[in-house]
Order: sequence, then structure tokens, then C-alpha cells
Amino acid sequence: MGMERIIYPTLLWDDDNVVLVDAGIPGNLQKIKKEMEVVDVSFERLNKIIVTHQDIDHIGGIKDILVENPEVKVLAHEDDKPYIQGEEKMIRLNSNFMDRINALPEEERLKILDMFENASVMVNVSLTDGEELPYCGGITIIHTPGHTPGHICLYHKMSKTLIVGDAMNIVKGQLVGPNLQNMNDEEARDAINSLKKFTEYDIENVITYHGGLFNDNPNERIKEF
Repeated sequence: MGMERIIYPTLLWDDDNVVLVDAGIPGNLQKIKKEMEVVDVSFERLNKIIVTHQDIDHIGGIKDILVENPEVKVLAHEDDKPYIQGEEKMIRLNSNFMDRINALPEEERLKILDMFENASVMVNVSLTDGEELPYCGGITIIHTPGHTPGHICLYHKMSKTLIVGDAMNIVKGQLVGPNLQNMNDEEARDAINSLKKFTEYDIENVITYHGGLFNDNPNERIKEF
């Protein structure tokens, strides 16, 4: 969208599984590989990608990964699956987000639209609310609709870490709720109400896709809003 931004995909691994949560946009592959090298995890070991939701900055990089590592399985919530697979038009393309795209210079606009048109990938495993995945010490799926119908967050039990995608953000060092800019009233209500589910978990760390790590008593901060 004509701006440089930092995003925070998350990597979890154990002896049998290497799990990437979200995959950035097309062209991010070498950056992902570099970060995996830093923690001494081979890219060839990557075997699962869990998608928090359908937005292009979360799924756009999956195809590049699958070209080099076609055995990787893609997991996503069942309500976002048809959008990720290209069977339905992505939610963002039906909102005022399109006004922002159309306001860009022609070359940039066409580049972004091409990303949307070529981002679809098959979802190998459909996820549901409350599902427990046995990877990396245990991951709980938390369905948090609002931002998209199938938006999910992940609770990693061993580290007491909540990976929230776009359900929450960090602004000026503070943990805040979702960005309601591109949501209608019903979606905004769902997004806010979804946050109540987090109060059921003992959380020491929150990783937001736009903001990174927050670990300053997140349980209390979540209760506040």
C-alpha cells in the first residue's frame, strides 16, 4: 500500500514439527529463511503453515514456500478456507480497502491486485474453535471472528504465549484491540466480543502480527479493554 511495514510471523518447532504462523507477502521467502537460520532451524524441516486469516499479508507468501517445499501442509479455520483457496473473493476486496488500492499510482495498484489474484492456495487441514493441536507442546485454536469470518488466534501452552494475528495490535508500546477501520458494525462487534475468550487463558506473552511481542502483564491489559 505504498508504505514500509514490519510484520511478525511466528515460528514454533519441536523434534517432529516446524510450524510457521502466517507467511507474509510474495517476496518474503528469503527473509523467512534468514530468520529461521538465526535460530538454527532448517527451512527443509518446515512442514506446517497455520494461517490466522485470509488477508494478503498473511497468505501471500505461502506459494513461494510451497514451490520450494511442496510437502508443507496448510492449516486454516474452516470459515476462511474458501477465501484462501480462491473459491470466494477475499473480504478486503469487498470493502473500502479497494478505495485505498484504487487511489495508488497505476503501477502499484496493478501490482497489488496481481498479488490478490494469484495468492490462493489449497488448505489441507480445516481448523475449528477449541481444537487442540499436538505440535510443539500443544497449541489451542481460538476462533476470533470479526476481522474476517475465520480469523483465529493460537495459544501455545508451554510458553503461555498467545499469537493473535490481527485480533489485537501494539500501538505506542501498548496492547490494544483490533483495527476497526475496514469493518462494518457487525464485524466490529464480533471482533471486540472475540477478545473475551482470551480471559480464559493464562497469558505471559502476546505476539501481534503488526507490533510484535507484548509481555507487560497482558492478562490485566486484556481485561481492561
